[in-house]
This record gives sequence, C-alpha cells and structure tokens, in this order.
Amino acid sequence: MITPHWYLPLERCATLDDLRAQWSPLLERHGMGPSYEPPRYSDAMLAFIGACRLPARLRLAALLALGAAFDFDLRLALGALDEEIMLDEAPWPDSVAAAVRDNGSALRVESTDPWLTAFVAGRLAGVRGTLSHDGTRLETWRAAFWDAFLQMVCRHAWSEGVALALRQGADAAADGHEALAIAARGTHVHGIDTPGEWAPQLANHDFQRILLQLLDGGLAADRLAAVALPAAASVDNSDMLEFLLAHGAQVEAGRDHALAVAARNLAFGAFAWLLEHGADIHADGEAVLAAAVETLDDTMVETVLAAGADLRAGGARAYRAAQEAEPYDLYSVEADLREKRAGMLAFLQRIERDGHASAPAGPGT
Repeated sequence: MITPHWYLPLERCATLDDLRAQWSPLLERHGMGPSYEPPRYSDAMLAFIGACRLPARLRLAALLALGAAFDFDLRLALGALDEEIMLDEAPWPDSVAAAVRDNGSALRVESTDPWLTAFVAGRLAGVRGTLSHDGTRLETWRAAFWDAFLQMVCRHAWSEGVALALRQGADAAADGHEALAIAARGTHVHGIDTPGEWAPQLANHDFQRILLQLLDGGLAADRLAAVALPAAASVDNSDMLEFLLAHGAQVEAGRDHALAVAARNLAFGAFAWLLEHGADIHADGEAVLAAAVETLDDTMVETVLAAGADLRAGGARAYRAAQEAEPYDLYSVEADLREKRAGMLAFLQRIERDGHASAPAGPGT
C-alpha cells in the first residue's frame, strides 16, 4: 500500500548503516521506489525529510548516501535540513577543508564503510556548491521544500502533515494553488468514482477535510471557484462539486471555465452538473465546444452540441482546435492523431452541412 508513513521503521535506526539496510526494502514494500510512477518516490523523500523523527544529520546523510538524485532534487533536502546541520559546526577533514568549508559544516555521521562516508561528504559539498553557483539562497529552497511537502500531504489527505506544513510557512497558493487543486480532485482518477491508487483506503470526505483545513489556514475562499471547481470538474468528481457549493464556493464565478475543463477531460457527469447549476455553454466565444473538439471524442462533441453549443458561431475556433488537438493521454502515436484529427474535421463539416451530429466516418469512407 502506498503511504507517506513508509519511513516509520527507520526511526529506530541509530546509524547510517542501519538506515542503509532497511532503505530500499521499505521503499519497495510500499511501492514508492525510484522505478515506480512519479511522484511516488518524491513523495516518499518529502515525507522522510519533513516528518521523520530522526536527527537532521541522519536524514540528510541518508538522502545523500541512498537517494536517487535524478528522481529527487537534493537541494530541497538541503533547504529543509541544512540550517540545523550547520549549527552542529562539524569540521571537514583537513585534506578538503580549504576547498569546501566556506559552504558550511560537514556531517557528523559515521559508517563502517569509509567509502560511503566519503561519498556523503563529497555529495554534500557538491550540492552546496551547486547552490552557491546558482546564486540561490538556502531560504528559497526551504520555502520550496515546504510548498512541495504541502502538496504531497494533500495528495495523501494527511491532515497532520498539512498542519505541519502550514506551521512551517508553506504557501497554499504556490504553483498555481496546486495544493488546493490536489485536494479538490479527491479520490477521483480519470473520472473513476473509486478510491485512487494514491490512497486505497481514503474517500472524498478525507480530502474535503483537507480543503477545510487549507481554508482555516488562511487560503482565500474565492480560490474555491477559481481553482477547486475546475480541478474537481477535470476528474468528474461531482460529489466534490456539491461539497464546494455547500461550503461557500461562488459557483457562478468559476462554472463557465469549469465547464470547458470538464469537456476537455471527458468529464460527462461534471459537465451535466455544471450545466444544471447555470454554466453558460456559449461562454468565451464557444470555448466549451473548442474544448470538446480538443478531445477528438465524437461523443463529447455531440454532448456539447446537444447542450446548445453553436458550431456556426464558434466554427473557426472549433476547426482550429481539431487541427491542433494533441490529447496524448488518449492517443500516443502521431499517426493515430492525424487520423483522429481528420475524422473530427470531417465530423464537424457534416454537422455544418446536415445540421445534426453523427459519428465520424472511419478511414477511407
């Protein structure tokens, strides 16, 4: 089971060697290793850095010794932990002190493998050197870490983690209010109304609790309409839409944009809900029709047209959307895309000619 608490057995470790023995088996057991679909591994690292009760020196040493730098930015770990590490004022070996001591103190960590401790020291110096060369301040990476941590705990509906992130100054508005959008999607994945793979034992009400927690933490209520509404619509989460309406979302402020989002994501249930709650099918110059055309899905286009979309008024935009559509989550081969685009163009032309929708013709018809 995927869980951000994978690191709990590591809290009994006293040395880097102890951590090394359990690190990979634990990640594999929880399906959160580097080989798994993102962002499982980065979520595991964020949870370990931000919530594990091991001393900072051991957490950082574990990341440097055992972490996969291509799958997780070690500067985030440094941002979260390095201030405490530098208070320790551990000296560097005389052989390297002249080259690296200006970037901060060493790590007080030991291992029975001298090569491992040398590797940790070198990697620490390298990451600090990268920060120095980039010209970025440690405070910047500390803020980036806690913003990423907040998004991670929202993904897992981890209430205590949200509280921790907010205490540490995490910004719920970071990355376009991504933490809010994650919570608003709830358990839905591609419109399937079942608990998602991230948290098999969670339900929508767990994520709704997180939404309220973010609001209590100072998130502006108007973001519910601007961000949460389209996020819930994008995954066809009508239950979450009802929750947002019941908890103060000014639906009229965001429903038109959310309607286009629902059409673009083949979210038929959310599309119907938004229409029932007053969304304008003609909003923004027939943007909803163009969004439906971008899916290259004739059923979605038929649904939008049946709701009153005007192909003659929005024809130029719809044809352009058909020519440029790239729904790679549905079609991964360029040849398939060309065929689908041609079929959608022919479909739109028949609608204009005949005045009604019918399925696009297959190849060669």
